[in-house]
Amino acid sequence: MMWGRYWRCFLWTLAGALLLVGGLLWVVDPYSNLPGSPPFDRTAMASNQRYSYPAVARDRRFDSAVIGTSTARMLEPAVLNKTFGGGFANLAMNSATAYEQDRLTEVFQRAHAAPRTVLIGLDSVWCTIEAVQTKYTFRAFPEWMYDESQWNDVLHMLAFKSFEDAGRQAAYLMGMKAAKYGPDGYANFLPPDSDYNLAKVRQTIYGGPDPKPKNLLSAPVNIGAGERSSWFFPSHALLRNMLSRFPPATKKILFFVPYHFYSQPASGTRSHVEWQECKHRLNTIAATFDNAALLDFMIQSPLTTQDSNYWDTQHYSATVADRLVALIARGARNEPAPAGQYRILDPM
Repeated sequence: MMWGRYWRCFLWTLAGALLLVGGLLWVVDPYSNLPGSPPFDRTAMASNQRYSYPAVARDRRFDSAVIGTSTARMLEPAVLNKTFGGGFANLAMNSATAYEQDRLTEVFQRAHAAPRTVLIGLDSVWCTIEAVQTKYTFRAFPEWMYDESQWNDVLHMLAFKSFEDAGRQAAYLMGMKAAKYGPDGYANFLPPDSDYNLAKVRQTIYGGPDPKPKNLLSAPVNIGAGERSSWFFPSHALLRNMLSRFPPATKKILFFVPYHFYSQPASGTRSHVEWQECKHRLNTIAATFDNAALLDFMIQSPLTTQDSNYWDTQHYSATVADRLVALIARGARNEPAPAGQYRILDPM
C-alpha cells in the first residue's frame, strides 16, 4: 500500500515536472518552431546557426535571401534591400556544407513560393573533389527542424541544448541579453575596427610580416580533358537542386567570393586547374536556369590584392562587404567590372 502510494506520487510529480518544463519551453520557444507558441518578438539566439536559421528562413517578412558560408555572412540585409529592393535575410552559416545550404534553401523556398532575389556565395565548399558528399561538419545539424512538420519538433525540444538556448531567448525577451543575430539573421562577426592590425593580418596571409609574391610553377601541370572529366564534384548536383526550386521570375545571382589573391591557387598548379574546371561546370549549371547570373570575384584584382581589405585569407571587412554588394548588383545587370574586380562568366 505504501509503495503504491509512493509510485503514484512519484509519477504524478514527474508528470507535473514534465508539463511545467514543456510549458516553459513552449512559451519561450527558443527556435520559433513550436506550433501555437505565443507570438513574442523572438530573435535568433542559438550559438549554432543551424538551430536558429530555419525560423529566419520561414519568416514571411523576407522575400529574398543570401545563402552561403561565413564568406557571405558580411553582406548586410539593410544594404542589400536598398540595392536590390525587397527584404533580405542573410542565411549564410559558418562552415555550412553544400548539403546544409541545400536543406536551408529548401526551408526558405517552402515558405516563399516566388522569392524576389537569391544570392548564393560560392567558395571551396562547392569546388571540392570527393567520392562521397560530406553532409555535416562537427557542428550538430538538427534535421528535424528542416522538414515540413513542426509537430515532430516537440520531443526533440526536450534535449539539453534546447534548455540552454531557451535561457538565452528568455533573457533576450526580458531585455537582459543582447541579440546574437538580428531578426534577419545578420550579425557583424568581425572584431571591432579598433582591433584591426595590418601586421597581424599579413602574418595570417603570408606567414610573415611582409607581403610575398605568389610562387609560380616553372613547368605548369598538364592535365588532359579526359582526366578533368573524371573529377567528381558531388556538391554540383545540390546546386542544381537549389536553383531548380525557384521559379523563372526569381533573380538568381551566384558569385565566387573574393578570397585574398595570395590564398588563391597559383596558375599552373593542379589546384588551379581543379578550380577552373569547377568554375566552368558551375557556370554551365547556372546557364540552364532563367534569370541567373554567375560572377567571379575569386580572381586577381584591386579588391583581392589589397591586404587592408581583409581580416584573414577569406574574410573581408565590413566596408568591402558593402562595396561587394554594389559590385554584385552591377555584374547582375551585365555591366563591366570597374577596375576588373569581377568576371562575368561566359556560359559557353
